[in-house]
Formats: sequence, C-alpha cells, structure tokens
Amino acid sequence: MQSLTDSASVPKRKRACNSCRGRKKRCDGERPTCSLCRKWGLRCEYTAPSTHRVDQEDLSLPYMSTLFGRQPFFSLDPPPQSVLDVIMPPDDSFDLPGISMPGDMAPQNEYLTPTTMLDPFSLDAPRGSDPDVFEEAALPTGEILTQLIDIFFQHFYYRFPFFHRATFFKQLHAGAIHAECELLLYAICTVASGFHPDPSIKSRQNAWYEQAKFLYEFTGRLPNPALRTIQASLCLIFHAYTRGDFSVCWLYVGKAWRQAASLGMNRIDSSNTAVVTIGRKDGLEEGRGYLARYGWTTKSAIDREECRRTLWLLFMMDRNDSWPTGWPTVVDERQFKIDIPTTDAVFQAMTDDTDISTTTNAPFTRNLNALISSTSTAKTPLNPFHYLVVTHVLLGRVIELIHSLHDSPDTPEYAQECEDLDNSLMKLRLNIPRSATSVLEASPEDRDHIIWLNLILNTISILIHYRKAGLSSLSNPNASSSASNESFTHAVLAARNTAQIVKDTSRISIDLLLSAHIASSVYIAGCVLVIHWRTTGDDSCKGDIEIFELLFERMSDVFTVLGLKFKLAIKRDQEREDVEIEKLRDAGYKGLLADCSKWGFVAEEAAKIGITIT
Repeated sequence: MQSLTDSASVPKRKRACNSCRGRKKRCDGERPTCSLCRKWGLRCEYTAPSTHRVDQEDLSLPYMSTLFGRQPFFSLDPPPQSVLDVIMPPDDSFDLPGISMPGDMAPQNEYLTPTTMLDPFSLDAPRGSDPDVFEEAALPTGEILTQLIDIFFQHFYYRFPFFHRATFFKQLHAGAIHAECELLLYAICTVASGFHPDPSIKSRQNAWYEQAKFLYEFTGRLPNPALRTIQASLCLIFHAYTRGDFSVCWLYVGKAWRQAASLGMNRIDSSNTAVVTIGRKDGLEEGRGYLARYGWTTKSAIDREECRRTLWLLFMMDRNDSWPTGWPTVVDERQFKIDIPTTDAVFQAMTDDTDISTTTNAPFTRNLNALISSTSTAKTPLNPFHYLVVTHVLLGRVIELIHSLHDSPDTPEYAQECEDLDNSLMKLRLNIPRSATSVLEASPEDRDHIIWLNLILNTISILIHYRKAGLSSLSNPNASSSASNESFTHAVLAARNTAQIVKDTSRISIDLLLSAHIASSVYIAGCVLVIHWRTTGDDSCKGDIEIFELLFERMSDVFTVLGLKFKLAIKRDQEREDVEIEKLRDAGYKGLLADCSKWGFVAEEAAKIGITIT
C-alpha cells in the first residue's frame, strides 16, 4: 500500500484562473480556458505558482477582504504574467521577530490596479464582450480626466488644501501619479464627478468610489507612496460622509491616522523623538526611532508643508466626525507634533529649490492659551488655515468634555470646565481679525476657510451652552433652572450667527456652502432654532430655519444623501409634538444625540427613493 504522505496519492487542487480569482468565482481550472471564461468570452490566464512563497490563492485574496469587510472589486483584464508574479500578501502588517529590513527596503504592498490595462478599458476604447461595469470602473483618460481634475481644483481645493499645484500637475503630466498612486486619481475622480455636467460621467461616480475603496483597503501599515495614499484617503472620507457611508468614513480616519503614525509623519516637527543607531548584518548602520520601524522622510520643503497640511486636515476631519456622533476621536493630540502650516500663498510659491530652513511655521503646543496667542502671527498676512487649526484643537477639547464617560454634567467641576472652555472661545474670537470673521469683507481666496472657521466657532458655542436642564451654575449653584435658560440663550445666539453667515454667503455664491465640512454645523444650528421657536413661540426663527432647509435642498443637488438626510431630519424636528420638543430642550446636546428616532424616519424616507443610509 502506498503511503498517504506520498505526493502521488494526494490529488493536487487545481488553481483558479486570474479572472475567476478577481471576481471571487469558483473556477474548474481547465486549461487553456476555464468554463466560466469560455462562457463569458473573457481572456483566461493562470499564474505560475511561486517556489518561495505560500500559495497566493490561499493567502492574498482572502486577506484583501478582511480589513474593513468584503467590498466589490471591479477587476479589469488580467495583466501580463510578469505583473502577476509580484502580487504579495501585505506582509508589512505584521512584525516578525528576528527579521529586520533597512529603511530603504521597507516592504510595500503590491496590488493589482488598472495601470497595466488602461488601454482596453479607456473611455475611447471600443466595447468588448465584458460587462459594462468593468468599463464604468475604468479610470478615465485624456480630456475627461483633465476635466475632472480641473473641477476638483476649482471646487474642492480649499476643502483639501494640501496639494501643491505645480508639483501635482508636474507629476501628473510626467505619469508619476498614474504609475505610483492611481488610488489618488480614483479618489479625485470620485469627488469631482458629482460636479461634472455630463450625466454619463456622474453615473460612474459609484464605480470609481468602489474601486478607490478597494485599492485603499489593500494598502497596509506602510503605504507607498505614503503621502499621496493618505491624501487619497481624506478624499474618500469626505465622499463617504456625503453619501451616507458613515461607517467607512469613521474607519478610514482611523486607518489613515495609524498609517501616518507608523511612518512617523505625526511627529515631523518634534525634537523629542529618540533615535538610536543600530548595526545591521551587512555591517552598515541605520537610525531607528523607538516609535516606528520605518520613518517617512521629507525630500523637500514642499513635501514637508504638504505633510503638515495633510495631517492637520486629518485632525480636523477626525474632530468633525466625532462631535455630531459621540464617537471617540482617533488622532491623539499628545502624539501629534506638527507645526501649523504657513499661508497658502507662501505654500504655492515654493519650488523644488526652496530651502526648508527658510520657511517659518508657528509651532504647535498643547497649551491652549499659548496656542490662541500664536494666532497673532496669522494676521499679517492673513492665514485662515492657522485659525482653523486652533479652532479645531479647541473643538477637540470640548468633545473630550461633553462626550466623556467620566465627567457628570450635573457637577460644579463640569460647569467649571465649561466656563474655562467658553473663556478660551471668547479669547480666540477676540484674536481673530475682522477680515477673518466677515464673509462679505473676506478676499475671494479666503472665503471658503472663513465660512468653515466661523461655523465651527458657532458650533463650539452651541456644544458648550446647549446643556442639560437642572445643571448647577458656578455663580449660583441653587439657581439651576435660570442658569440652564441663560446658557441655552447663548446657544440660540450662536445658531442665529450661523444663519446670518449662510445668508451672507448665499449672496456671493451657493457653491461656498456645499461642503461636508460644515453640513453638521448648519444642522445643529437648525435644531437649536427649532427648539427655541417651538418652546418660546419666537416666529423670527422660522425664516432662518427655512434658509437652512433651502441650503440642504441645494446640497442634495451635488451630495444627494447628505442634503436629503439633513433636509428630512430638520423636517422631522419641526413636526415633533410639544412634549418631544420640551424633552429635547431639557436633555441637552447629549440628549439630542441619544434621540435616534429621527434617523429611523430619515432612513425610511430615503429608502422610498432607493437610497440607503448606513
């Protein structure tokens, strides 16, 4: 009897072809063409098994779908054999004991992208026998790609102020972005396509979004190129928020932060990072930081400033995701040492020859008073981004207080912290010049950031003052009802300020208001005004509420889910019974968050027109 260990007695499982593997279909492994490829008229190719790695079929593909759930992958035509031979599982997600690699040989994830198959699926290519979905997912080329990139920089640059235009277009025209990070192009096309006038281009947005998500989820702890990958993730986070994909939005913030931290990008301006020199087997030496195996190094002043702007926007988006949901923040301020970015004019004027030592940036400090005082350097020339940074740091401190599981809102200590934060907000407002507080007086290039800045300032005021009824006051602990009413009055004033900013901006350009960065701020202001109107009978609020409803209607023209969500929510709030309104008034902001009844209503109404909100 032949031993069972004899390889001849154990039939070897047939390998799946590349097309079936990409589509997650069962393959019969027939050569030269499997039955499914023969049925669909697809080209059938097989990857030769590697002699020094474990079976790729068993390891790499399952891993792709585990990080954030199984997502559809619109694989294009199988690439040449030489390309498939480099597919590797994301080894850099694991630290193997006893194995070290020099910094310039850090492992990177190799993954399939449409780079090698753009010609068969470009927009100008004739349709083949493949399903239309593959053409939908293909990256556009030529004039259409140029149009989408132009739209992105025209409508979204100030939402993503981290691209050095000259460098980006230089790399684009040289083919470097296509070759190194098509993920970024997919993300840009996803965001910009909603503003394209051609309905056929708009209809491809979801396919590009799904392909971009796949490519990003396939990146590991040490993405390459690091900065472009994280920039792409921020575009995806923004789009996920606008389409109601909130779980993806929140998870991607966490992944992007951990990728940045793994590469040391979160401490590029720190002087307190220990680096030790270690010997290698080849006799050379290298520096290793105790916080990361591999470090990201800046090649130029442009790279360094792009990194600062990218990481600060990640910080802001993390805070903007947290305050409306109660979800924990991800970016740890204690592990964040990045100087405050310079003005946009200075940033865009940089060249490859700009000396890093010649640029001056205000240092970031966790001392709130010192940080607020640093805004004096942002007045001449005006740097709205500096004020945005400080404002979001203050927003983060407010989030820590109101969403804390340890601090009870009915204690004098909580009231003291609210008082301290309100004083910090007052000092910050007084430090901001009028050119950064008035939309009408702002220069055109600064308006986007000034609108964002002032709406977040109003949001902070609402979060501090929209407190639970019956809380103690520092000045008179026994007059809890009076203190609560007085506090809510401050929240109403902040909400009215938000309404005035929306009105002033509408007289200039509606497009300035179509941003996911400010949508939640407008909605919470609307909630406060609805409560004030219904509890006091102050009809002067109704006009402002109608303005908010119209804004969300216009927002739904380009961000269908986001605009519809808030439009339906504010409609539901106005239709509540008087008893419900009183409860919302007395419950405070945390009570408003805890009331999920409106979101069930929104989800049901959205489902009636075929929209799913997660």
